[in-house]
Amino acid sequence: MILNESFREFVEGTNPESTVIWEKWVAAHPDKKEEFENAVNVLRTLLNTRKSSVRTDKTESLQKLMNIINEQPETVSTFRKFNSFWIKIAAVSLLVIGLTSLFNVFHHRSIKTQDLAYNEIIVPLGEKAQIILSDGSHVWINSASKLRYPVKFGEISRDVTLEGEAFFDVVKKHGKTFVVNTRDVKVNVLGTAFNVKCYPGDKKTQTIVVRGEVKVEDIRGNHDGIIIKPNEMATLREKAPDEQQASQITSITVNKVDPENLVSWKDQLLVFAGESFEDLAIKMERWYNVKIKINDDELKSERFNGKFVHNETVYQVLEAIKITTPINYKVEKDTIIISKIKRN
Repeated sequence: MILNESFREFVEGTNPESTVIWEKWVAAHPDKKEEFENAVNVLRTLLNTRKSSVRTDKTESLQKLMNIINEQPETVSTFRKFNSFWIKIAAVSLLVIGLTSLFNVFHHRSIKTQDLAYNEIIVPLGEKAQIILSDGSHVWINSASKLRYPVKFGEISRDVTLEGEAFFDVVKKHGKTFVVNTRDVKVNVLGTAFNVKCYPGDKKTQTIVVRGEVKVEDIRGNHDGIIIKPNEMATLREKAPDEQQASQITSITVNKVDPENLVSWKDQLLVFAGESFEDLAIKMERWYNVKIKINDDELKSERFNGKFVHNETVYQVLEAIKITTPINYKVEKDTIIISKIKRN
């Protein structure tokens, strides 16, 4: 049983009696409405995570942890149980983070400033993580990425800082914007789902909207902010070193895209959708925590399409690529070296 059985049935919509109980409770406690909605979002995310991405061994571990959290006398009434409910919701939020740390090892630390206390999550190469923020927003963090966020958001804004790639499913809060700060852009939202990619060393920062709208602003003030909508991607690209000053930024371009392929990494799918072999190699390096060197400049610019699940090895992916692209590869020390087969 996760948390209170009646509350779980209310969230899942499986018992009309439970729905009536909790609707009456919310009506009787209007001051707790925001906390209640946060609790619903947290539990819904946890249930969805268990259904879609948790393997058998993880489910067993999750159940053991939840049994500890939910130890309570069976004679206590539904509304008496609710007195400790918010403590348990906090435990569930930590549990989601805890499971991530157990099964997708990453570095987590706390940072204190004069005004706020922050958490920072660093996800290493070859790993991914999921967290739920204090407002109930759900964040998936990709390999080789770092997310910094307040332990508790302020009254007006909700600001986080990203280096790398993350997918955000933001809970809408009346009058409170949600801002993702990166090296090059600031992404402003109210309540929406979107992906931001801004790895160090990449010459572009990409924002993709799946649901809702976001405003993308160049932090250097070179251009006005631009609104992007579902199935659109905003790309802010750095100028090449020989184009005036390297720190200057070109205009933000917006293109129609298929978000499903571009954000599939959060669902443990490695997808190449018309990407150059050079970009493909970078993605595989982050995905599998390997080093890849391409010995052929012509091969770097070739395009490739493919879809792989997370449990396939880098060598299985390379063998699949060999079916359509004439390549050879070898391993020297800790580097995979890829060459193109020259045909007469």
